[in-house]
Amino acid sequence: MKHVRFLWRWLWIVLLAGCARLPGHLPRNASFHPIERVATPGGILRTASWPQQHWWRALQDPTLDALIQQAMAQNPTIQMAAARVLAAQGAAAVARSRLLPHFASTLSFTQQYFSAQGLHLAANGTSNFYTELDPLDMDYEVDLWGKDQDLVRAARGISQMTQAEAAQTRLLISTAVVLHDSALVGYQALLAKETALQRVQEQILTLQQGAFASGVANQGPVWQARLSLAQTVRVKAALVAACAAEEHAVAALVGQGPKALTHIGVVQGPMPIPPTTLPQDLPLGLLAQRPDIVAARWAVEAAAARVHAARAAFYPDLNLRLIAGWNSIHFGDLFDPGNFAHAVGPVLRLPIFTGGALRGQLKTDNALFLVAQDQYRSRILGALQQIADLLSTWQKLQRQQVAQEQSLVAAQKRLRLAQGARDSGIAGQLPSLMAEQQCLKIEAEGIRLQTARVQNWALLESALGGGYGSSVRKSQEP
Repeated sequence: MKHVRFLWRWLWIVLLAGCARLPGHLPRNASFHPIERVATPGGILRTASWPQQHWWRALQDPTLDALIQQAMAQNPTIQMAAARVLAAQGAAAVARSRLLPHFASTLSFTQQYFSAQGLHLAANGTSNFYTELDPLDMDYEVDLWGKDQDLVRAARGISQMTQAEAAQTRLLISTAVVLHDSALVGYQALLAKETALQRVQEQILTLQQGAFASGVANQGPVWQARLSLAQTVRVKAALVAACAAEEHAVAALVGQGPKALTHIGVVQGPMPIPPTTLPQDLPLGLLAQRPDIVAARWAVEAAAARVHAARAAFYPDLNLRLIAGWNSIHFGDLFDPGNFAHAVGPVLRLPIFTGGALRGQLKTDNALFLVAQDQYRSRILGALQQIADLLSTWQKLQRQQVAQEQSLVAAQKRLRLAQGARDSGIAGQLPSLMAEQQCLKIEAEGIRLQTARVQNWALLESALGGGYGSSVRKSQEP
């Protein structure tokens, strides 16, 4: 027993002496605080699920839903993200294989001539056909310091990160489709409104020209009517071009050419805003539903695992090798019992001096870990700013919508009075046409506000990771 203890003692001394010297100090990120406050690996990160993937269905637009489904299937960016997920999963499988023993079988044939004055005395000056058959060739790396386990954790972290990035890609593409389709719907509604406005302005121009020709009025109102009509014509031309551009954008998002989707949908008005109740204070935990933040958190986890693996690389590696088979210079007696050969034993590698490679790798991995931390913190701060800006815009658009509705009510009352005066013969047709023109302009402004509010809603859904409105409704159900 004394000899055994003495042997083990010297073995540990050799192992420790064979370790490369770790750096005495590595930089740390002392300012990194928001990680545990927002998302922890034990909860959100392991599930990495979003409350509602089909948040856009709250708009109740079958055409929009079909476009997004087509984009999910054919958009090249989404397909590339899916390919990166497969690649990361393959890399994780390769990393896991390091934890298991590797088995192989080898068979080799070699025709060799031995020199007459060589070391192989019995075979000198002869030509032989050497055959080697090893049915069992096993190699197993003993993970003494957990380096392989850390590499597996890093690979799994990258795999989870790419899955979250793929979810973020799908969220961004679906958001883009909603934004472009809602813009198209709004432009179509505006185009219809501007066409009606053009008809009214043409009637006003005709009346003003008649008044000037009869000497009732000067030429000023005629030029004003022509100017208003020309502006409306320019606006219509711009809206036609904008509709075409939005159609092209939607076609590209769904993986089609510019002419593949034309006249996606002719609508009667802008999209309705889904009934969404926003709480006064949005909880910070909602940020954990954002795929980009989850991806950034997994990047931190993977980088931390790589730092641990880089530290473990300073310690000795131990491999176990086993080979069993037959070899002979005569094929006929290959399987004779005397030609059976085997070898088994440990292979110990001591990283005594590596020219600074291990220290450089550890410093690199530690720096990448600090970068991942800062990127995660930056992503959280950016998300908070984005959500705060969107909520401010939400409130601004609500106030503008209220003011627009009040203006429209007043303009409609004025129009009814002018039409009543016209019908009773108290006034001519011009005052009613002017009032109708004002109503149409205010209604057009309402369409722009409605489109902006729908787009703001879509951006807010996206900023919260998707499905926020659905999750709020579920939480409010009895």
